[in-house]
Amino acid sequence: MKNVDFKTTEYSPVFFTFGNIFLYMGYVVEIIFGKDEVKKHHRVEKFNDYENLIHKKKFEFETLAERNAFYKGLSESNGWVEFEIIKEIQTKQTPKEEEFNYWRFIEKYYPNYYHCNNVLLSDILTRKLDGEEICEKDEECIKDWDVRKELMELDKELLGKAFENYFNQIYPKPK
Repeated sequence: MKNVDFKTTEYSPVFFTFGNIFLYMGYVVEIIFGKDEVKKHHRVEKFNDYENLIHKKKFEFETLAERNAFYKGLSESNGWVEFEIIKEIQTKQTPKEEEFNYWRFIEKYYPNYYHCNNVLLSDILTRKLDGEEICEKDEECIKDWDVRKELMELDKELLGKAFENYFNQIYPKPK
């Protein structure tokens, strides 16, 4: 079991002002889960797309207290015994009053989200668009694509199916 050191702090975001722009401090944490994957990370071996999708996770927290509670939960969990925090950064973000994270919605309502090839493809295209590394096989497969256009169409399709599933759950068809 991995022990995580943390310090408690206030439960509200830290705000800074620059003129009339309000910024708050957030936290982004990237974690690798799984004994073999942690060892692979220490050996500086490249992860394939499946391993990146399943074993490497990014979490965002608005407050240090949220992050600390998450770490505490991880250290007390019985599931993934091995994990490694590989990146942790403190961010400055402009609060958006009506920010909609469509991926949380897709993850929650898309049927068979964890077994969908289009979800994996979207992850690959997003990483490519964000300038992150993807495996050579995927690089070769998408070399002639308009990545931004393909990602937009794919994510629209995923979001549409997720919304249809959500709508059917809220308003079931009459029998």
